[in-house]
Amino acid sequence: MLRATHFHRLLLGGILLLTAWLYAPSLDFGFIWDDPIWFGRVVERPLLELIRPMSDFQFYRPGTMLYNRLFARPDGVFPAPLMHAAQIGWHLLNVALAYALVRRLGAAWWMAVAVAGLVALYPFSHQAVAWAAPQQPLAAALQGGAWLFYLAAIRRRRLWPAALSVGLFLLALAVQESSVALAGLPLLLAWAAQGLTAPQSVGNRRPASPIPARPWRSLWRAWPVRLALVYPLAAAAFGLIWLQAPRQAGFTTFAPEREVLLYLLQGLVYPWAGRPSGYAPDFSLNPTLFLLAGALTIAVLLLLARRGGNGRLALLGLAWAVLGVAPALAGLSFAYVSLGARLLYYAAPGAALLWASALLSLPRRRRAVGALLLLFVAAQSGRLVWDFQQLYAVGAAHLAEMAATPPEAGQLYVNFPDRYAPVRPPFPVGYWGVTLAPVAVELGDFPALVSGAWRATDSRSLPWIDAEARAAGPYAIDMRGVITPPDELYRLAGDVERVYLSHYTPAGGFALQRAGGRQRAAGGAAACQVVFAQTACLKTTAVTHDQGHLTVTLTWLSLAPAGAHDTIFVHLGATGQPPLVQADGDAWLGMLPLAVWQPGDVVVDVRRLAWPPDAPAALTLSIGVYNRLAGARMPAQTSAGQPLPDDALAFTIYRP
Repeated sequence: MLRATHFHRLLLGGILLLTAWLYAPSLDFGFIWDDPIWFGRVVERPLLELIRPMSDFQFYRPGTMLYNRLFARPDGVFPAPLMHAAQIGWHLLNVALAYALVRRLGAAWWMAVAVAGLVALYPFSHQAVAWAAPQQPLAAALQGGAWLFYLAAIRRRRLWPAALSVGLFLLALAVQESSVALAGLPLLLAWAAQGLTAPQSVGNRRPASPIPARPWRSLWRAWPVRLALVYPLAAAAFGLIWLQAPRQAGFTTFAPEREVLLYLLQGLVYPWAGRPSGYAPDFSLNPTLFLLAGALTIAVLLLLARRGGNGRLALLGLAWAVLGVAPALAGLSFAYVSLGARLLYYAAPGAALLWASALLSLPRRRRAVGALLLLFVAAQSGRLVWDFQQLYAVGAAHLAEMAATPPEAGQLYVNFPDRYAPVRPPFPVGYWGVTLAPVAVELGDFPALVSGAWRATDSRSLPWIDAEARAAGPYAIDMRGVITPPDELYRLAGDVERVYLSHYTPAGGFALQRAGGRQRAAGGAAACQVVFAQTACLKTTAVTHDQGHLTVTLTWLSLAPAGAHDTIFVHLGATGQPPLVQADGDAWLGMLPLAVWQPGDVVVDVRRLAWPPDAPAALTLSIGVYNRLAGARMPAQTSAGQPLPDDALAFTIYRP
């Protein structure tokens, strides 16, 4: 028969496995946002410089710099999968620490399992875990270890766990200064442990050492209190160093904003504030009602927990959550906070403890209802994390496509996404999208970070390309680069080897496609396969097969200016029959009209066609030039002057 101790360990193991499975796709997310700048700070710098303040960095985090340096290779390359694995590992450790802390406080195993499950699936933690750069998972693990050893120290009155606890907290401060706000948590833990030793505590099995009952005037003499005061003193000392350290200004402030409060409040009331189906684009939040609803929710949770004998646990959870978000509430602007769900990572154990202690404190007859509600909260949170994973996967795959392109001398990217967000956001306040590749970061720095192959890049946007697909899709997309007319794009292409287009589909997919390139001619019209009305000549045609698709690469030589409505057609079908599939339109996937081509230039044009299902094994590929308004094809002939049937170059293609 399975003993209860083994059962709850199996449950905890299942939660850890589920969490690892949920975040496993993050291993393929590579680097995003400002990762090249962030990790580039530690490359080729002596260790002494890493622990000094940096004037080009807005914070002082020597522990973070040393940690990042552990992953840097001598050539400046970073192992993205390993760094993502570390983020997931720290998060799993935090889940286990949440379980251990609740148990050490003397709460029942089901309470500890519930808290661990909610911490594991806390939706606001996703950004911190799925992105390689955030320091919250590491700092939280150091904090959790510090609190666990603190409870061990006051329970056994031993010095070594106390020293280890303080040491871990100092490391947490060095990793991220936000740990300062949690310096008061040990005293709250001791206070909660004192209350949980009472007989009314649900499931109490092994009491922690409480603060001895004595008058408040002599309370400071108690060992738990004296030890707890060490953490604020250490935090104050580090805070003085942090404030005096020279660093980049303009990121922190001491003027709290109401929008920041609304944003952070979502982290406490997330079970009803979050919607997997999303909020309508025209949704308008009433700040006053939201604040009142949030305050009422917290009051109800505290009341339920108090009536069920877990009032101290609930108050501890609320205080923990408030301390966790305090730096963002008091020290950061909404413009910064609105992009950073990771800022709520420290609040996760507190929010989980608040909800679990309330829903598991219902009267005995309604306890099953509370458990079901808790399962619903966990399921909804898991769904939100899953949706965030899918959101990140789209952009990460797109960046990976860019990093895998051949490292030519120069590349021009058109409509590459800067950032994108769901049209229906899952929470009402803040930005819930992905900052993928901001203009402030050179695109070539991303492949350099993972392979060392840096390339010169330029980013431009032609918003009319795929405009309907983006409007119908699930994401609102901001693209890199200024809007550039086709003639300017044509000029810029002369300085690069290849031109790429980010292609968008109504289903929300991003695909990086090679559009072509431009160069000066090395030969004359005598090298042409086909000449179209002495305007353009087709020099070469290359066809490759790729997973049921044909990639047709056409190399053209411009002989004379084309008409405003002249364009190219590529048809695939049976001879003498209407085409089954076609790729008609301007060059470079619709970006470059023929009228822009300059005589004497060679233009490479790449097109893709899907092989029609149930089509014969052999089809005819036809290539030509026609006028969109008149519908008439431009006369085609060989370089020797022999006219071609149907004014097109036609040849047989076999099923890939």
